[in-house]
Amino acid sequence: MNLDWLIKKFNTYEIASADGTAIAAASALKDLTLKTQAKSGKDLFDQIKVAALGLREARQSSAALLNCLDFIEDTAQATYLKKTPLKKMRGIISQACDDFLTRIDEAKERIGEIGSKRIRSGDRILTLCRSTTVLTVLKKVVEQGKEIQVFVAESRPDLEGRLLANEVAALGVPVTLFTDFAARIFLPDMDIMLAGGEAIAASGAIVSKVGTATLAALCHDARVRVLVALGSYKFSYETILGRLITIEEGNSEQVVPTSEIDSKITVRNPLFDVTGPEHIDALITERGIIPPQGAYLLFTSNQVSTK
Repeated sequence: MNLDWLIKKFNTYEIASADGTAIAAASALKDLTLKTQAKSGKDLFDQIKVAALGLREARQSSAALLNCLDFIEDTAQATYLKKTPLKKMRGIISQACDDFLTRIDEAKERIGEIGSKRIRSGDRILTLCRSTTVLTVLKKVVEQGKEIQVFVAESRPDLEGRLLANEVAALGVPVTLFTDFAARIFLPDMDIMLAGGEAIAASGAIVSKVGTATLAALCHDARVRVLVALGSYKFSYETILGRLITIEEGNSEQVVPTSEIDSKITVRNPLFDVTGPEHIDALITERGIIPPQGAYLLFTSNQVSTK
Protein backbone atom coordinates (compact mmCIF):
# COMPACT_ATOMS: atom_id res chain seq x y z
CA MET A 1 0.00 0.00 0.00
CA ASN A 2 1.40 3.41 -0.99
CA LEU A 3 1.95 5.45 2.16
CA ASP A 4 1.67 8.84 0.45
CA TRP A 5 -1.68 7.76 -0.99
CA LEU A 6 -2.86 6.58 2.44
CA ILE A 7 -1.81 9.81 4.17
CA LYS A 8 -3.75 11.76 1.53
CA LYS A 9 -6.82 9.59 2.21
CA PHE A 10 -6.45 10.36 5.93
CA ASN A 11 -6.04 14.10 5.31
CA THR A 12 -9.12 14.27 3.09
CA TYR A 13 -11.11 11.98 5.42
CA GLU A 14 -11.86 9.54 2.65
CA ILE A 15 -10.73 7.06 5.29
CA ALA A 16 -12.40 8.60 8.31
CA SER A 17 -13.47 6.08 10.94
CA ALA A 18 -11.27 5.45 13.95
CA ASP A 19 -11.09 1.72 13.28
CA GLY A 20 -10.67 2.29 9.55
CA THR A 21 -7.59 4.45 10.05
CA ALA A 22 -5.96 1.91 12.39
CA ILE A 23 -6.75 -1.00 10.08
CA ALA A 24 -5.38 0.83 7.04
CA ALA A 25 -2.23 1.89 8.91
CA ALA A 26 -1.50 -1.60 10.21
CA SER A 27 -1.95 -3.03 6.72
CA ALA A 28 0.33 -0.36 5.22
CA LEU A 29 3.10 -0.91 7.77
CA LYS A 30 2.91 -4.67 7.27
CA ASP A 31 3.24 -4.11 3.53
CA LEU A 32 6.22 -1.81 4.11
CA THR A 33 7.87 -4.31 6.45
CA LEU A 34 7.62 -7.19 4.01
CA LYS A 35 8.41 -5.34 0.76
CA THR A 36 10.96 -2.66 1.66
CA GLN A 37 14.50 -3.04 0.35
CA ALA A 38 15.94 -2.35 3.81
CA LYS A 39 19.45 -3.80 4.17
CA SER A 40 19.62 -3.85 7.97
CA GLY A 41 17.48 -3.85 11.08
CA LYS A 42 18.27 -0.18 11.67
CA ASP A 43 17.24 0.69 8.14
CA LEU A 44 13.91 -1.12 8.58
CA PHE A 45 13.28 0.48 11.97
CA ASP A 46 14.06 3.96 10.58
CA GLN A 47 11.65 3.45 7.68
CA ILE A 48 8.86 2.37 10.03
CA LYS A 49 9.49 5.40 12.27
CA VAL A 50 9.22 7.80 9.32
CA ALA A 51 6.08 6.10 8.01
CA ALA A 52 4.45 6.07 11.45
CA LEU A 53 5.21 9.76 11.94
CA GLY A 54 3.48 10.70 8.69
CA LEU A 55 0.43 8.60 9.49
CA ARG A 56 0.28 9.92 13.06
CA GLU A 57 0.34 13.56 11.95
CA ALA A 58 -2.41 12.92 9.40
CA ARG A 59 -5.03 11.88 11.98
CA GLN A 60 -4.35 13.03 15.54
CA SER A 61 -7.87 12.54 16.93
CA SER A 62 -7.93 8.79 16.38
CA ALA A 63 -6.61 7.08 19.50
CA ALA A 64 -7.00 3.72 17.75
CA LEU A 65 -4.60 4.86 15.04
CA LEU A 66 -2.10 6.35 17.50
CA ASN A 67 -2.13 3.24 19.70
CA CYS A 68 -1.74 1.02 16.65
CA LEU A 69 1.28 2.99 15.44
CA ASP A 70 2.84 3.01 18.92
CA PHE A 71 2.42 -0.76 19.23
CA ILE A 72 4.01 -1.49 15.86
CA GLU A 73 6.79 1.07 16.30
CA ASP A 74 7.59 -0.22 19.80
CA THR A 75 7.78 -3.76 18.42
CA ALA A 76 10.14 -2.62 15.67
CA GLN A 77 12.34 -0.81 18.17
CA ALA A 78 12.49 -3.78 20.53
CA THR A 79 13.51 -6.20 17.78
CA TYR A 80 16.12 -3.75 16.47
CA LEU A 81 17.64 -3.19 19.92
CA LYS A 82 17.87 -6.97 20.42
CA LYS A 83 19.83 -7.15 17.16
CA THR A 84 17.26 -9.53 15.71
CA PRO A 85 18.24 -10.79 12.23
CA LEU A 86 16.49 -8.81 9.50
CA LYS A 87 14.39 -11.70 8.17
CA LYS A 88 13.15 -12.61 11.64
CA MET A 89 12.61 -8.93 12.43
CA ARG A 90 10.30 -8.62 9.41
CA GLY A 91 8.27 -11.58 10.65
CA ILE A 92 7.90 -10.22 14.20
CA ILE A 93 6.83 -6.75 13.04
CA SER A 94 4.45 -8.24 10.48
CA GLN A 95 2.87 -10.34 13.23
CA ALA A 96 2.48 -7.23 15.41
CA CYS A 97 0.49 -5.60 12.61
CA ASP A 98 -1.77 -8.67 12.40
CA ASP A 99 -2.11 -8.80 16.18
CA PHE A 100 -3.50 -5.27 16.37
CA LEU A 101 -6.00 -6.03 13.61
CA THR A 102 -7.07 -9.14 15.51
CA ARG A 103 -7.45 -7.07 18.67
CA ILE A 104 -9.85 -4.72 16.89
CA ASP A 105 -11.92 -7.56 15.43
CA GLU A 106 -12.15 -9.46 18.70
CA ALA A 107 -12.97 -6.32 20.68
CA LYS A 108 -15.85 -5.34 18.39
CA GLU A 109 -17.28 -8.85 18.48
CA ARG A 110 -17.15 -8.89 22.28
CA ILE A 111 -18.61 -5.37 22.53
CA GLY A 112 -21.47 -6.51 20.34
CA GLU A 113 -22.18 -9.41 22.67
CA ILE A 114 -21.97 -7.31 25.84
CA GLY A 115 -23.80 -4.29 24.47
CA SER A 116 -26.69 -6.31 23.07
CA LYS A 117 -27.49 -7.52 26.59
CA ARG A 118 -28.30 -3.91 27.56
CA ILE A 119 -30.92 -3.56 24.84
CA ARG A 120 -34.40 -4.96 25.36
CA SER A 121 -36.97 -5.99 22.82
CA GLY A 122 -39.11 -2.92 22.12
CA ASP A 123 -36.35 -0.39 22.79
CA ARG A 124 -36.15 2.73 20.65
CA ILE A 125 -32.53 3.61 20.06
CA LEU A 126 -31.14 7.00 19.11
CA THR A 127 -27.81 7.35 17.36
CA LEU A 128 -25.86 9.47 14.89
CA CYS A 129 -22.97 9.15 12.48
CA ARG A 130 -21.67 5.79 11.28
CA SER A 131 -19.98 3.67 13.89
CA THR A 132 -19.05 0.11 12.94
CA THR A 133 -19.01 -0.75 16.64
CA VAL A 134 -22.57 0.52 17.10
CA LEU A 135 -23.57 -1.44 14.01
CA THR A 136 -22.02 -4.59 15.50
CA VAL A 137 -24.13 -4.16 18.66
CA LEU A 138 -27.29 -3.73 16.59
CA LYS A 139 -26.48 -6.82 14.51
CA LYS A 140 -26.19 -8.87 17.70
CA VAL A 141 -29.54 -7.53 18.91
CA VAL A 142 -31.19 -8.60 15.66
CA GLU A 143 -29.53 -12.05 15.82
CA GLN A 144 -31.09 -12.49 19.27
CA GLY A 145 -34.54 -11.91 17.80
CA LYS A 146 -35.22 -8.67 19.67
CA GLU A 147 -37.49 -6.17 17.97
CA ILE A 148 -36.13 -2.62 18.11
CA GLN A 149 -36.52 0.71 16.34
CA VAL A 150 -33.55 2.91 15.45
CA PHE A 151 -33.63 6.69 15.04
CA VAL A 152 -30.65 8.23 13.25
CA ALA A 153 -29.52 11.85 12.98
CA GLU A 154 -28.06 12.30 9.50
CA SER A 155 -24.80 13.78 10.84
CA ARG A 156 -24.03 16.82 8.75
CA PRO A 157 -22.05 17.88 6.83
CA ASP A 158 -20.75 14.52 5.56
CA LEU A 159 -24.07 12.73 6.19
CA GLU A 160 -22.60 9.57 7.69
CA GLY A 161 -25.89 9.00 9.48
CA ARG A 162 -27.49 8.24 6.13
CA LEU A 163 -24.96 5.45 5.58
CA LEU A 164 -25.72 3.97 8.99
CA ALA A 165 -29.48 4.23 8.39
CA ASN A 166 -29.15 2.18 5.20
CA GLU A 167 -27.01 -0.44 6.93
CA VAL A 168 -29.45 -0.77 9.83
CA ALA A 169 -32.42 -0.97 7.46
CA ALA A 170 -30.63 -3.82 5.65
CA LEU A 171 -30.81 -5.75 8.95
CA GLY A 172 -34.59 -5.58 8.76
CA VAL A 173 -34.85 -2.98 11.54
CA PRO A 174 -37.34 -0.08 11.25
CA VAL A 175 -35.29 3.13 10.88
CA THR A 176 -36.22 6.79 11.10
CA LEU A 177 -33.76 9.32 9.64
CA PHE A 178 -33.91 13.02 10.48
CA THR A 179 -31.84 16.20 10.41
CA ASP A 180 -29.48 16.80 13.32
CA PHE A 181 -31.39 19.71 14.81
CA ALA A 182 -34.63 17.72 14.86
CA ALA A 183 -33.24 15.26 17.42
CA ARG A 184 -34.83 17.03 20.40
CA ILE A 185 -38.29 16.34 18.99
CA PHE A 186 -37.80 12.58 19.22
CA LEU A 187 -36.27 12.40 22.72
CA PRO A 188 -39.52 11.83 24.65
CA ASP A 189 -39.95 8.55 22.78
CA MET A 190 -36.37 7.27 23.13
CA ASP A 191 -35.10 4.60 25.52
CA ILE A 192 -31.36 4.65 24.77
CA MET A 193 -28.79 6.77 22.98
CA LEU A 194 -26.06 4.53 21.57
CA ALA A 195 -22.90 6.13 20.19
CA GLY A 196 -19.35 5.22 19.19
CA GLY A 197 -16.18 7.26 19.64
CA GLU A 198 -12.70 8.22 18.45
CA ALA A 199 -11.00 8.26 21.83
CA ILE A 200 -11.47 7.72 25.57
CA ALA A 201 -9.78 10.21 27.90
CA ALA A 202 -8.54 9.23 31.37
CA SER A 203 -11.40 11.28 32.84
CA GLY A 204 -13.97 9.17 30.99
CA ALA A 205 -14.73 11.91 28.48
CA ILE A 206 -15.29 10.71 24.92
CA VAL A 207 -14.14 12.32 21.69
CA SER A 208 -16.70 11.47 19.05
CA LYS A 209 -18.48 12.77 15.96
CA VAL A 210 -19.41 16.43 16.31
CA GLY A 211 -22.95 16.68 17.64
CA THR A 212 -22.54 13.77 20.05
CA ALA A 213 -21.91 16.05 23.04
CA THR A 214 -25.02 18.13 22.39
CA LEU A 215 -27.19 15.08 21.84
CA ALA A 216 -25.84 13.36 24.96
CA ALA A 217 -26.54 16.46 27.07
CA LEU A 218 -30.12 16.60 25.75
CA CYS A 219 -30.57 12.89 26.48
CA HIS A 220 -29.20 13.34 30.00
CA ASP A 221 -31.73 16.10 30.70
CA ALA A 222 -34.53 13.99 29.19
CA ARG A 223 -33.57 10.94 31.30
CA VAL A 224 -32.60 8.89 28.24
CA ARG A 225 -29.70 6.53 28.98
CA VAL A 226 -26.49 7.33 27.09
CA LEU A 227 -24.29 4.34 26.24
CA VAL A 228 -21.01 4.65 24.34
CA ALA A 229 -19.58 1.55 22.67
CA LEU A 230 -15.86 1.50 21.92
CA GLY A 231 -12.80 -0.68 22.42
CA SER A 232 -10.13 -0.19 25.06
CA TYR A 233 -7.64 0.27 22.20
CA LYS A 234 -9.12 3.76 21.85
CA PHE A 235 -7.88 4.85 25.27
CA SER A 236 -5.68 7.95 25.03
CA TYR A 237 -2.77 7.28 27.37
CA GLU A 238 -1.39 10.80 27.18
CA THR A 239 -4.56 12.20 28.79
CA ILE A 240 -3.39 10.56 32.02
CA LEU A 241 -0.78 13.34 32.13
CA GLY A 242 -3.28 16.05 31.21
CA ARG A 243 -2.67 16.30 27.48
CA LEU A 244 -5.78 17.20 25.49
CA ILE A 245 -6.92 15.12 22.54
CA THR A 246 -6.66 17.01 19.25
CA ILE A 247 -9.99 18.03 17.73
CA GLU A 248 -9.53 17.97 13.97
CA GLU A 249 -11.30 20.13 11.42
CA GLY A 250 -12.42 19.12 7.95
CA ASN A 251 -12.58 21.04 4.69
CA SER A 252 -14.87 24.07 4.97
CA GLU A 253 -16.14 23.26 1.47
CA GLN A 254 -18.10 20.41 3.07
CA VAL A 255 -20.14 22.98 4.95
CA VAL A 256 -20.70 25.42 2.09
CA PRO A 257 -18.88 25.93 -1.24
CA THR A 258 -16.68 29.04 -1.29
CA SER A 259 -18.53 30.28 -4.36
CA GLU A 260 -21.81 30.39 -2.46
CA ILE A 261 -20.73 32.55 0.48
CA ASP A 262 -19.23 35.98 1.10
CA SER A 263 -15.44 35.86 1.25
CA LYS A 264 -15.48 37.80 4.55
CA ILE A 265 -17.26 34.91 6.31
CA THR A 266 -15.14 32.36 8.16
CA VAL A 267 -16.45 28.83 7.76
CA ARG A 268 -15.48 26.17 10.33
CA ASN A 269 -15.93 22.41 10.11
CA PRO A 270 -14.95 20.74 13.41
CA LEU A 271 -15.21 16.99 12.97
CA PHE A 272 -15.40 15.93 16.62
CA ASP A 273 -16.48 17.17 20.02
CA VAL A 274 -15.99 16.05 23.63
CA THR A 275 -18.78 14.46 25.64
CA GLY A 276 -18.17 14.83 29.35
CA PRO A 277 -18.50 11.79 31.64
CA GLU A 278 -21.37 13.51 33.47
CA HIS A 279 -23.52 13.00 30.35
CA ILE A 280 -22.61 9.33 29.81
CA ASP A 281 -24.26 6.52 31.76
CA ALA A 282 -21.87 3.74 30.76
CA LEU A 283 -19.02 2.75 28.45
CA ILE A 284 -19.43 -0.59 26.69
CA THR A 285 -15.98 -2.08 26.10
CA GLU A 286 -14.69 -5.56 25.30
CA ARG A 287 -13.62 -5.81 28.95
CA GLY A 288 -17.10 -5.08 30.24
CA ILE A 289 -19.41 -2.20 31.07
CA ILE A 290 -18.08 0.53 33.30
CA PRO A 291 -19.09 4.04 34.38
CA PRO A 292 -17.10 6.58 32.34
CA GLN A 293 -15.36 7.88 35.45
CA GLY A 294 -13.85 4.41 35.84
CA ALA A 295 -12.19 4.42 32.41
CA TYR A 296 -8.78 3.90 33.96
CA LEU A 297 -10.07 0.57 35.35
CA LEU A 298 -9.78 -0.76 31.81
CA PHE A 299 -6.04 -0.88 32.38
CA THR A 300 -5.79 -1.68 36.07
CA SER A 301 -8.42 -4.38 36.57
CA ASN A 302 -10.55 -6.83 34.61
CA GLN A 303 -13.18 -6.98 37.33
CA VAL A 304 -15.94 -5.16 35.44
CA SER A 305 -19.46 -6.19 34.51
CA THR A 306 -20.09 -8.24 31.37
CA LYS A 307 -23.77 -8.85 32.13
